[in-house]
Amino acid sequence: MPRLSPEQWADVRAEREAGATFRELADKFGVSDAAIVKRAKAEGWGDGTDVREAIRRKVSEKVSGMVSTADPKRRAEALDRAAERAAEVIERHKADWEQHRQRFGAVTTDFESGKHAKINAEMLTIRQRGERLAWGLEDTNPAPKIEIKREW
Repeated sequence: MPRLSPEQWADVRAEREAGATFRELADKFGVSDAAIVKRAKAEGWGDGTDVREAIRRKVSEKVSGMVSTADPKRRAEALDRAAERAAEVIERHKADWEQHRQRFGAVTTDFESGKHAKINAEMLTIRQRGERLAWGLEDTNPAPKIEIKREW
């Protein structure tokens, strides 16, 4: 039986987590289903019942240019590239706010100027939040809101 590369194993995992059976994968990739079961169990693969996480991980790997089983040097290089791109986004956001500050200055008493500053800030916030979500820089699952009620 052939030995699979890390990229091939990533494909096997992705197909398994998308719902393929061990037998289907064994036939397609030319390895035993026992080998796939063993690796799936060792790495905690999903079984296709919830593919959202598998798809998110696969997209993340494609965007960053690495796979979870890549060699450490390749992984480190990919992480450095991804961190550099994310840092560029953050630096651009800082520059956007500095430009807003320079354009509108301090809070003004002129209603129209204040209105324009507020609209501009809201638009900037919305755009930057969307960009941060797209880059994975903002948590999409905020902490649950805890409310304590006292009854007397």
